[in-house]
Amino acid sequence: MQATMNAQEIEARLNAHRELMIDLLATLIGGGSVQDVLQRLSGEANVVDSEEDPGAVPDPAFATENATATEIRAILQAAQERAAAQQRL
Repeated sequence: MQATMNAQEIEARLNAHRELMIDLLATLIGGGSVQDVLQRLSGEANVVDSEEDPGAVPDPAFATENATATEIRAILQAAQERAAAQQRL
């Protein structure tokens, strides 16, 4: 992990954590399962870029959305790895 983050990176991480908490709580309140949470978050971890020029520099909003999705994927991966490790104990 890098030592310092810029405002956009901090915003993206906060957004990711907020989305994770909202999805988790909404699913639990609604009586959903762990699989429901994972399915919902997997969708949020994928950003679709509809720009026609793939070489163009992304605008700040897309860059933040992409960074948020990257953070969600990292959190999901870490959670899956921890769950697998706990099952081996």
